[in-house]
Amino acid sequence: FTSFYVTEAVCSASRASFMTGCYAVRVGLQGALNHTSKIGISDGVHNLARILKSRGYRTALFGKWHLGHHAQFNPLRHGFDEFVGTMFPNDCDNRFHPIIRTFPPFTVYEAEKAIMKDPDQSILTEMLTNRAVDFIGKNKDQPFFLYLAHIMPHVPIHPSAKWKGKSAGGAYGDCIEELDWSVG
Repeated sequence: FTSFYVTEAVCSASRASFMTGCYAVRVGLQGALNHTSKIGISDGVHNLARILKSRGYRTALFGKWHLGHHAQFNPLRHGFDEFVGTMFPNDCDNRFHPIIRTFPPFTVYEAEKAIMKDPDQSILTEMLTNRAVDFIGKNKDQPFFLYLAHIMPHVPIHPSAKWKGKSAGGAYGDCIEELDWSVG
């Protein structure tokens, strides 16, 4: 658990490798899934959350899942006790994608229920951070696995009002400053 090397340079494939310890192609996931994808992380694949949960850990994912959007691929069905986040990256949104204009609304879920459609993306980093801190507080006296997969700084970039203009690096730098705060 001291290092991880990305096996592919795109979202779904690298997340599949992180979660399973396998090359993405071995678990049937390559590239980046989108709203037309019929596949996702398979039930038959062992993953980090399932393994840790089976050993008594509380598990949570806050942030981007991107390993399938159909019900059978929901993180709660793959070893997570809690989930708040998105099924896709934030550029899978008709308002921001440069080419495709057929996306469903960009949606934030809690468990299996949509809680925000087309949210103000500038609130997501703080919201996910707060959920993570709450989860740590609730589970500090027992083993837990927290997978915090922030949506920023994926483009389009949306720093919060608190962090806008705080860095010399523009909006991207502002998001990095906010993520640094989150980790701290």
